[in-house]
Formats: sequence, C-alpha cells, structure tokens
Amino acid sequence: MPDIVKIGFDKRIVDIIHSYGKDILESDAFQREKDFIQHGTTTTYAHSLCVTYISVWLALRSKHPVNMKSVVRGALLHDYFLYDWHEKNEYHRLHGYTHAKMALENAKRDFKLNRTEAEIIYCHMFPLNLSRIPHSREAKIVCIADKLCAGCETLLIMQYSKYMSGNYELRAEY
Repeated sequence: MPDIVKIGFDKRIVDIIHSYGKDILESDAFQREKDFIQHGTTTTYAHSLCVTYISVWLALRSKHPVNMKSVVRGALLHDYFLYDWHEKNEYHRLHGYTHAKMALENAKRDFKLNRTEAEIIYCHMFPLNLSRIPHSREAKIVCIADKLCAGCETLLIMQYSKYMSGNYELRAEY
C-alpha cells in the first residue's frame, strides 16, 4: 500500500488564499467543484485548493517578485471546467487537451480576471498542451504546483487536511 501523504497547514498561506480568493471560495459555482472527481478519489475542489496552497508556498519562496493575487486566483480557477470529465462523451475524451479553455471561459464569465490569471488557467496543462507555454512567473509556479498535486493524487493515497478536503470551509480566522 502506498504511503499516505499529509498536506500541512500554514495559517499564513490560508490567510493569503482567503484574502485574494474569498469571492471565488464563497461562490456557489466554485462550491460545485466538490461534486466532481479530479484524480483518483480527489475532488476538483480539493485539487484546486491543494494547487493553490502549493502555489502560494512556492511563490513565498521565490527569489523574484510574484503577483500573489494572480497566483491565488489563477490557481483556484485553473480547473474551473465544472463538469464530470469521467462521463462518456466525445468532448470529455479529450479532457486533458480541452478543459483549460473551458475553465478559462467559465472563469471569465463568473469573475473578473487579469491577463496573468487568464494565462495561468489557459497554460496550466503544459507540457501536455505544447502550444500553451506558460510565460509569466506566476503561470509557471501554478503549472508546477498542478503537476506536483496531480501526480500525488494519481499515484498516492492523499490525505488532505480538513481545510482542503471540502468538508470544512477554508477561511481566515482573525
């Protein structure tokens, strides 16, 4: 049986996520991600929170300036496609290649995005989508975090903290 990976909890990171992503976290549409499985037994909601958490963790350790607001918002919305890609139909068969565009369309419809946030969402599937190379530091950070989280979710049994499981709300406590 594979090792269980535990995701830590750093209140400072949660505070950053909440301060920049509160409107997304509290939206009914984002909450729908709890209804869809992303990798293994991980919901799209838990995956999105994990990618955001790891992205912020990486950004805090960057030696170069990073727009943290864009990192948080782009990471939260990178898989905002809002459908069950496991259902059999022609469009879902190419999910890995097409969902980033759908996520971007949904995110633009529901939230105000800047150019960097849009790039993060659209380019997060590099290198699978070779023509969508992330250029900004923020998009590269989220792309790396997504691969780390997806790999662990797919290959290992993940045990997320209660704050990332979807059973509890991610909120800052003051």
